[in-house]
Amino acid sequence: MIDASVASRFLLTEDLSDKAELILKGLLNETLDLKAPPLITYEVGNTLWKAVKRGYISLNEAEKRFKYFLRLKLNTIELNIQDHKEILEWSIKNDATYYDCTYVISTKKIGATLPTADDTQHKKASREIPTLHLKNYKE
Repeated sequence: MIDASVASRFLLTEDLSDKAELILKGLLNETLDLKAPPLITYEVGNTLWKAVKRGYISLNEAEKRFKYFLRLKLNTIELNIQDHKEILEWSIKNDATYYDCTYVISTKKIGATLPTADDTQHKKASREIPTLHLKNYKE
């Protein structure tokens, strides 16, 4: 499993990008089977939009990086009506965004561990699913 806080670090230099690079290396070497809900594409696109708006990268560079991300072809986890019901319930119960909870329930659905660079996500998700803060990731 992977969330957008990790995937965006494949494309932008941020705190913990070196750790995200290790995960990307595992994906490229096919030693890691990363999955994510389809939402990840939109969140990564939004992160690139923010980077352009803030002047960190050009639109042309954002387009190149997004194309690279799309070519990674992460395996997506399809969610059904029951999954979406559970996401909504979990988000309300845990005072977390529906977006973040999509990763939690997707991880739970496939019995995986969720690596994340998001401190809040890690804290809330670790109450119910195996999580790994990106700062603690080791190859």
